[in-house]
Amino acid sequence: MAKSTYIIVVLLLIAEAVKAQQDGSPPAFLLHGTVTASDDAQEVAGATIRAYRQKKLLGGTVSDAAGHFVMKNLPADVLHLHVTAVGYQPADTTIQIQASGPIRIYMSAKRQSMKEVVVTASEQKGMTSATIIGQTAMEHLQPSSFADLLALLPGGMTKPPSLGSANVITLREAGSPSSQYATSSLGTKFVIDGQAIGTDANMQYIAGTFQGDADNSRNHTSYGVDMREIPTDNIEKVEIIRGIPSVKYGELTSGLISITRKHTQSPLQLRLKADEYGKLVSLGKGFLLSGKWNLNVDGGLLDARKEPRNRFETYRRLTFSARLQRKWELGRHYVLEWNGATDYALNIDNVKTDPEIQIHKDDRYRSSYLKMGLNQQLMFRRKEQTGFRSALLTYAASIAFDRIHQTEAVALQRDYAVPLAYESGEYDGLFLPFQYVCDYRVEGIPFYSTVRGETEWAARTASMRHRITAGAEFQLNKNYGRGQIFDITRPLHASTARRPRSYKEIPATDILSFYAEDNATMPVGRHRLTLMGGIRTTQLLNIPGYYAIHGRIFTDTRINAQWDFPQFAGFRCYVSGGFGMMTKMPTILDLYPDYIYKDITELNYWDIRPEYKRIHIRTYKLNPVNPDLQPARNRKWEIRMGVDRGAHHFNLTYFQEDMKDGFRSTTTIRPFTYRKYATSVIDPSKLTGPPALDALPSVTDTILDGYGTTENGSRIKKRGIEFQYSSPRIPVIQTRITVNGAWFRTVYENSIPLFRSAPNVVVGGVAVADRYAGYYLNTDRYDKQIFTSNFIFDSYIDRLGLILSATSECFWMSSTKRPPTSSVPMGYMDITGTVHPYTEADKNDPYLRWLILSGTAGQDMSNRERSYMLVNFKATKRFGKHLSLSFFADRVLYIAPDYEVNGFTVRRTFSPYFGMEMGLKI
Repeated sequence: MAKSTYIIVVLLLIAEAVKAQQDGSPPAFLLHGTVTASDDAQEVAGATIRAYRQKKLLGGTVSDAAGHFVMKNLPADVLHLHVTAVGYQPADTTIQIQASGPIRIYMSAKRQSMKEVVVTASEQKGMTSATIIGQTAMEHLQPSSFADLLALLPGGMTKPPSLGSANVITLREAGSPSSQYATSSLGTKFVIDGQAIGTDANMQYIAGTFQGDADNSRNHTSYGVDMREIPTDNIEKVEIIRGIPSVKYGELTSGLISITRKHTQSPLQLRLKADEYGKLVSLGKGFLLSGKWNLNVDGGLLDARKEPRNRFETYRRLTFSARLQRKWELGRHYVLEWNGATDYALNIDNVKTDPEIQIHKDDRYRSSYLKMGLNQQLMFRRKEQTGFRSALLTYAASIAFDRIHQTEAVALQRDYAVPLAYESGEYDGLFLPFQYVCDYRVEGIPFYSTVRGETEWAARTASMRHRITAGAEFQLNKNYGRGQIFDITRPLHASTARRPRSYKEIPATDILSFYAEDNATMPVGRHRLTLMGGIRTTQLLNIPGYYAIHGRIFTDTRINAQWDFPQFAGFRCYVSGGFGMMTKMPTILDLYPDYIYKDITELNYWDIRPEYKRIHIRTYKLNPVNPDLQPARNRKWEIRMGVDRGAHHFNLTYFQEDMKDGFRSTTTIRPFTYRKYATSVIDPSKLTGPPALDALPSVTDTILDGYGTTENGSRIKKRGIEFQYSSPRIPVIQTRITVNGAWFRTVYENSIPLFRSAPNVVVGGVAVADRYAGYYLNTDRYDKQIFTSNFIFDSYIDRLGLILSATSECFWMSSTKRPPTSSVPMGYMDITGTVHPYTEADKNDPYLRWLILSGTAGQDMSNRERSYMLVNFKATKRFGKHLSLSFFADRVLYIAPDYEVNGFTVRRTFSPYFGMEMGLKI
């Protein structure tokens, strides 16, 4: 058997040799790879790659928009590659072509003859608007959390840390996030190493909190990701896509944040940062094990305060990550690559009572978030550039142990009663003691699991090159926690009636998606056209049949195109644009909200003798599920242009977005029937216990009341202009000038008519709000605009190892217009639950006339903030190759003239923000 096998192998080798001799040429091989900028990890488009053998030119090619290049028909030999690109230093490398797989060529930006550093964000020269933030820019910014990086975006401005509250994101918005328009931040997807951060199973909140409560500012349920939880020390590159992303990414409406962490060998890096808000230490290193395995480990600790002088409100973050990578060469044509990562994160918000100013020393609040994650990726890649290219299989899972524990001493000034029932009916309640301590806990265990499979194919025709991607994704979101745990006889707020709820009894949400995309490139004369078109389907599984989205498939179509003009007089120009639909499914809490308990007092008899008191309550248990709830969908389009000449770079983007069905909590009005018992007939001297109900006269009454329901009732319309220009370094002072900015206009409004209770007016002993509720077309509308720009001057003195930057942040204009809203209702509901049209005659009705809203309703409310300027300084000094010291002073100078509004003088002051850090590489 062995002998016959040997003969077969020999014959095959002879046949191959004869075939090569007949062809008259040696075997031909293929070389492919990517050209990347070494300073910001951005792909270099239009780079020229030439291959030489013993100074003889064998061929050449040009990298595409993604930095990829392919060279065919190369001999099996040691070749010399010479790479050039406008604005970059030439790169040279030697490679053994027969044994090479995909290669990566790094190019340094060309600034005279000095080494270049990029301390600002750069706009991607691609089909959609995206910002690339590299390591050098992050190191120079000296961030404490991911939220600090947003200052590098067009229209962004630096802000002092706000680590005592949740940091949620808004992209391309003129306003700040609010609960009624939280879909914008919920629909911004964060992806780390190809896997999304899940938030749909987050239900960590304390029910019935008020403004100023400890949990109110830290609750980010339905807001998406809290950016405080993402450290920046282990990040290699951040890509913030504000335009139309690939259909590979779903469950988003506003944008995509793609974070790539370090996966290469690197020295031991220690970072120590201190500022007035807190201290940060991080440590990381990349190992090459046995010459084959790349291992990266890192960890960090952040200890911060909400306000520098307040040591009783603190935030702590402890993180650890380990990432392992390995590649296997499977013969000459195939590569198998495995990436694995494990993550650990602990975040703690702690609020204590200041013993010098508080009487109740029991008051405290603690919110902890312990998360563990696993990410596995397996890629099988074929080196050939046509046909099957690669297959990818990924699995990611994370589980978190979320806990909120609040204790509060409650002191009451009068009698309050609490209901004890968990089902609808009539029950006796309980009078609360005047002083007690509430112990309130929320325990959530959100679990997220994602499986994704993807294949890539390539095809070439005479004039066009295609890269086709197809894949499927399945997501599971589930919360296994015990939920809200408290004693209903010792409520946190006596005026709100809540009941405990277990989260593990709530069903999971399963989301299944399929997608396909074609990325095509074709030359048109000396021009080049690049097209990317894709489609993605999304379906929510495991949903009861009475929901409107049961069995429905939602389709997103996204198209991007770019036209590259030929180089003329040193100018390289392009025009690009895109259109896309993006869909975000409701969260678990939107689909399965807490039960609402409406408690109406039927009898409230007070006696000086506690044992004779009695309160009787009619309880309604309401399920506020909205079976008609739909996913939020955002329609977006943009057009952009870019011009490069040498080291001059300029780009301009105009965009429009319209999301008509964002999630919001609306008020559902309905009648409630109950009995009113007369207490005037009770003779206290004859009582031997609490009064009996059957001995008291009663009447049946009906009132109108409301409760919250999640609906697709918010509309967010965005449009704006973004721009950025960067210059070459001025030779004498080695300084580069970068100018970026944005004008944003955002309209927030309710997209469906809303009910509102009547004002607190009593007519003839009857409360109008108990009998009538108005139905209004437009009750919430804000038109906000903002225009800002940044002028950045950064200098790099190579021989001194010194980086200096000064930023002038200019706030040119901000205006808020609130056009007249609906003050006259379009209809009203009475106590029968019937909705009637509101007529002219109703304006004179003694009850219905109060439904015409007063105050600011119906009035044009507008305000405008005048311009101001802030100046920030940053400096980094490197001592050899191992040590660096950095310093920043934000808002150290400002120009903010006073101005008058309605006879009042507005004066603005800005407090400076200082800090420093040390970096050590071993």
